Amino acid sequence: MILFLKVQPNSRYTDFEMASSIQYSKSQQAIIDLPLSGSLFLDGRAGCGKTTAAAGRLQRILNQDISGSEVIVLIPARGASRQYSDIYSDSGARAQVVTYGSFIKRSIELFWPLITQSSPFKSAEQAPTFLTIETAQILMAGLIKTRLEDGYFNALQQSTSRIYNQILIALHKMAAGEFPFNTYAQRMRASWTGDSAMLMVFDQVQECGTLFRETCFSHNLLDYSIQVEIFQNNLLPNPRFTDWLKRNFRHFFYDNLEEDTPAAHHFAAVLRDCCESSCFIADHLGGFRNFMGSDTRSAFQLAETCSVRRTMNESFVCSPEINAMALAVENPQIPVNQLPANPENAFFFQAFHQYPTMIRQAALDAANLIHHQNVPPDQIVIIAPLISDVLYTSLERELRVQNIPCRVHRPSKPLIEGTYTKCFLILLALLHPEWGVVPRMLDFCEMLMRFVPGLDPIRSQALVGRAFKSAADTGQLNRRFILSPREEIQKSLGRRINQHLLIAYEQFRLWIERNTAITEAPDITLARFFHEFLARQTFGDASGEISRLSQGAQIVIESLRKCRLVMETSQDGLIRWDTYLQLCWEGMVSARYEEESASLAEDQVLITLSSAFAIANQPAAYQIWLNAGSPRWWERIYGALSNDYILSQDWQPGELWSIQKNAEVNNENMVRLVLALLSRCGTRVLAYASELNESGQDQKSNLLYVFSNLAYRFGQDSSVWQAEEAAQTGTSSAELDAALPLDEPDIDQEPTE
Repeated sequence: MILFLKVQPNSRYTDFEMASSIQYSKSQQAIIDLPLSGSLFLDGRAGCGKTTAAAGRLQRILNQDISGSEVIVLIPARGASRQYSDIYSDSGARAQVVTYGSFIKRSIELFWPLITQSSPFKSAEQAPTFLTIETAQILMAGLIKTRLEDGYFNALQQSTSRIYNQILIALHKMAAGEFPFNTYAQRMRASWTGDSAMLMVFDQVQECGTLFRETCFSHNLLDYSIQVEIFQNNLLPNPRFTDWLKRNFRHFFYDNLEEDTPAAHHFAAVLRDCCESSCFIADHLGGFRNFMGSDTRSAFQLAETCSVRRTMNESFVCSPEINAMALAVENPQIPVNQLPANPENAFFFQAFHQYPTMIRQAALDAANLIHHQNVPPDQIVIIAPLISDVLYTSLERELRVQNIPCRVHRPSKPLIEGTYTKCFLILLALLHPEWGVVPRMLDFCEMLMRFVPGLDPIRSQALVGRAFKSAADTGQLNRRFILSPREEIQKSLGRRINQHLLIAYEQFRLWIERNTAITEAPDITLARFFHEFLARQTFGDASGEISRLSQGAQIVIESLRKCRLVMETSQDGLIRWDTYLQLCWEGMVSARYEEESASLAEDQVLITLSSAFAIANQPAAYQIWLNAGSPRWWERIYGALSNDYILSQDWQPGELWSIQKNAEVNNENMVRLVLALLSRCGTRVLAYASELNESGQDQKSNLLYVFSNLAYRFGQDSSVWQAEEAAQTGTSSAELDAALPLDEPDIDQEPTE
């Protein structure tokens, strides 16, 4: 009997061990041995073995010789499914691991005839069409285009794509909190204390959202908010559906429920009553998906009706020093002699003046850990409050210099911001000039460098400058650009570009000539381009980047395919290709695709967002915190139209969202974020700050005061000159700090705040 379990670093057991050899703690074994009936609520901080105990309990249930389809595991995001999906019995039985969104979508498909009996959909005979976040934004853009032209949302200093997304998020949060959408404007207006011009904007959001909903009901289109509303109001109360739940499910697990919505918690309470046993797992420091409507108060209310509750406090991840650091952050006034260990060795904080110096030093210290201390790359995570293209590009370059592989995780990253996905969007703009998107010459250079092996930036600019001519100059008004033949380019370039590059360009030009303004679906066109052009040995296959090109092509093709399916089912022009490409170009929030996570290697340093890592069940021995001086560590990303707290069940009618309230919430969230990250750290935190941000502007964050207090209390001295010298000499900051005398201060050092 084999138990596949992803075990955390510094734990008491190793990866993929025999179940009989796993050494569970007494508290974990007690949870596993509880009767397989009734309801159990298991809570505690991250790293205390809650998921491991629940996985052991799941293994015990599967060994009872029951069908895996009778066991359901609910998780807030599919990225956390591996802990449960890799567990199976001797006979191969596995539990169903689903998110609330995927479950309600499947249920709506299955019970659609039952739903249409009492729902507002106008065509009961027509099957439902489910919208992704991308297709929902495209539909919203087409519906409110005239309203934007009439001056709607002029009070907002935001791009139109951001407005579309904010309206959809407002719809989602109202449904997730189980509020009627027609109460949105009144709820927002009653709490607003800022510029009075925003009061009209709230009415406009409700008007546009109502138009969107009416259109969806008229055409059997279901975005996520309508799926939640229909499931909660029309399906969940139906006795035939609850009878189906009782017949099909016997055991129920719900992990990380603090990251889910009140609507999901409502469903979980119903499912718990339908099952023989249920197990709820919650994290005390969770709730970072409130931008998607998560509600910790609603989650912990489930504990009040559970028959058994257990709290786990012993961390299997953190060292005693990290635990002491967490206590010092949580309670800055706690006496040092009451801490379980000295936090001095748990963190290292370094201040810099220049932003690039901070990035370089982070790479040097990562190299020191990997090359000199034999720390595996997947035990190092680099965390930033916001990962811009500038940060990732510069950090990836510095890590590459140190021979360190890395990967980046940026949830819902726009397709236009992906290096390889952008190339295929540029190709679509070139093939379909009638869609109204005009790439820059620099975009064409970037595209050709990825498609044609051996083409460097200088030669690509020379080639594009002579190859791409404005179609208006040649009288062909149906095109944006005309690609010059190879013979013309060779006359002007001479021997500056090798013949094999010109031959590759000519083959690319001929393919574009044959397929410009083609009438077939663009996802089919891109699939043909990949197989007919890139998969050949003389092109992408020879560049060594074919796997990345393949992943980028798959993501864009999948996005286009889902858009095409909606277009084919609606058949009345609600979704248009030109709108799709224009919104992609404006930075439309993209859907998540399986390829993004399935292709990630485990022997690489992870670069991710602070909030994303705080959600993941993925601890690391070493955490490198970048840009600690950024206000993003403290300030929430402000959504004027979809305030995370006003659109939640916690918000009390009559409360006002004031500057003071905003500051209190920000400070509370920052401390909780720091504690959540520390609970996922095994050995040490290396934190870096720069006085200037990536744009060269001064910045300061409340996180600096946290580290300043820790450094003052525990004797660390982070000097700017020391950090600058370390980066210039190539010495890791930890090595340089160890080389300096600990008992004699540098008399030439200027005092810092």
